Amino acid sequence: MQMGIQTERLQLRILHPNEADKVLIFYSQNKDQFEPWEPERDVNFYTLSYQRLSLSIEYNLMQQSKLLRYWVFLKEDPHTIIGSVNFYNITKGSYYTCQLGYKFDRRFVGKGYAAESIREAMQVLLTDYEIHRIEANIMPSNLRSIHLVQKLGFQYEGLAISNIKINHKWEDHARYAFINTVN
Repeated sequence: MQMGIQTERLQLRILHPNEADKVLIFYSQNKDQFEPWEPERDVNFYTLSYQRLSLSIEYNLMQQSKLLRYWVFLKEDPHTIIGSVNFYNITKGSYYTCQLGYKFDRRFVGKGYAAESIREAMQVLLTDYEIHRIEANIMPSNLRSIHLVQKLGFQYEGLAISNIKINHKWEDHARYAFINTVN
């Protein structure tokens, strides 16, 4: 597991639970932007203790190769989170597959940071984890995310009806997949 990645403009890092304050600030500042696209949050989600525990659980899952999450920082400001890229439900055996998730601070959307960080994180996943297939499930109304995954080489596979519960309502999701043709 690579603890960090450097790109031309960004630092991608796995965070220790003692950095939960950075995560809490990131989520709190972007609550209105993130919540329309995500499942309902636990009542304690916006607390330091919740974020500390979440980072600890994530680290344990990363040690088991079941999850990979990088927090994204600008090189010129390595103390402020601007985004997150994660690969979850990593399954090996006959599958070698996972799901892609990402979110970026509203102030940093549309600048190419998401594509840059996802592309670099995917290289770690494809090489070190030997993943064959990465899936992205996106609400059809989220055109910005659809454009992003298409730009990264994901192909549309179909519509998953009533797929994920978002804000107390089962929502359809467009399924996109990136196939690693090297492995």
